[in-house]
Amino acid sequence: MAAATGRSTSTAAGALRELTALGLLASAANRGPRSGRKLVDPEILLDSYAGAASRLRSAQSLRIGVPWKHPLEVLEETGERWDKAGFVWAATGAMGAAVLAPYLTEFGEGEVYVDVPSEAGLRVAAARVGLEPLEGGRLVLRPFPTATSRRRRTMEEGIWIAPWPRIYSDLQHVGVRGEEAAEHLRETVRKGP
Repeated sequence: MAAATGRSTSTAAGALRELTALGLLASAANRGPRSGRKLVDPEILLDSYAGAASRLRSAQSLRIGVPWKHPLEVLEETGERWDKAGFVWAATGAMGAAVLAPYLTEFGEGEVYVDVPSEAGLRVAAARVGLEPLEGGRLVLRPFPTATSRRRRTMEEGIWIAPWPRIYSDLQHVGVRGEEAAEHLRETVRKGP
């Protein structure tokens, strides 16, 4: 777990203890060769994660004005500029889901995580690729919520995307259609390729 998350062994062990205490992991023994933990129910773990991620969602964000006729094309072009400028980024929410498990034919806004610590950093990341803040802009930039979300991003169809559980959680903030898209994402991932 430490290798997968990039956290220290002691932090990973503490997280395993906490997940076990919450009843999300089970073990045949407390110590020894039979003490390996198993996931009790992946659906409950995902719901618990999404709830916690929602409660801890940062308010730091920056709205950007971009052409919105083809938002994924705009994101791919902007992403190439971020890559060249050395910024780590990933689509989440409706934009991330549109890549992984298309469901919504239109969405009102798109969210992108950028590896900066603050709103001021978001302004710098936007300016470096020629984007400008705009009240009511449809592209929303946010700092990455966790180091694991940043490390576990993947490239899909020319777009960096956040880990799917994070996208699932962020879709919960898109309204009723977002909740439907979240369930579609969950079902698509469950079925596999």
